Amino acid sequence: MHSKHASLISLLLVISAHAGVFAAVMLSKSEPKPVEIVIPTIQGMLVMAEPEQAPPPPPDPLPPPEKKPEPKPTPKPPPKAPPSERAVKAPEPEPPPVEQPAEPKPAEPAPPAPIVPPRAEAGQLSNPAPVYPSLSRRLREQGTVVLEILIKANGTVGEIKIKTSSGFKRLDETAVKAVSRWRYLPATQGGQKIDFWYEQPVEFNLR
Repeated sequence: MHSKHASLISLLLVISAHAGVFAAVMLSKSEPKPVEIVIPTIQGMLVMAEPEQAPPPPPDPLPPPEKKPEPKPTPKPPPKAPPSERAVKAPEPEPPPVEQPAEPKPAEPAPPAPIVPPRAEAGQLSNPAPVYPSLSRRLREQGTVVLEILIKANGTVGEIKIKTSSGFKRLDETAVKAVSRWRYLPATQGGQKIDFWYEQPVEFNLR
């Protein structure tokens, strides 16, 4: 009998212990845990807003259209008075002077044609050489005479001048006397025969 009570009491104790554990578990589940609220922070740069552009000014008002002046009536010309016998007529305007055509400029003269000097070929024209003076031979006189002669268009000799003397008068005179009888082929210019001053050397040599 005593053992039954003891087992009953122990059973009740076990049941009460389980009930307490169960109650504690239920209480722990039913109580909500406190929630920690974290305030978010925003880190960044402060950007200034662009200033708003002012609206453009309104356009200027158009000027009022100009009023065209009304055309004035043209007055009628007064009636012409009959010409008076004493009226003086205005002189008629002189006609403008007639411009004369400019005279053409004279053409520049063409350059003169080249001159072909005269020639004196002794063999062709039979011009004899001067005779050596005998006294000049004995005195051993020798030299060259340069004569300036005017050869005419017909080939004859006109004037004679001694340009350079040989140094001996006898030789100079002999050269002048001989050349005065010579004939030349006259100088020509453009195919025309002309008078021409010509230098003629005459040499006296004893060698």
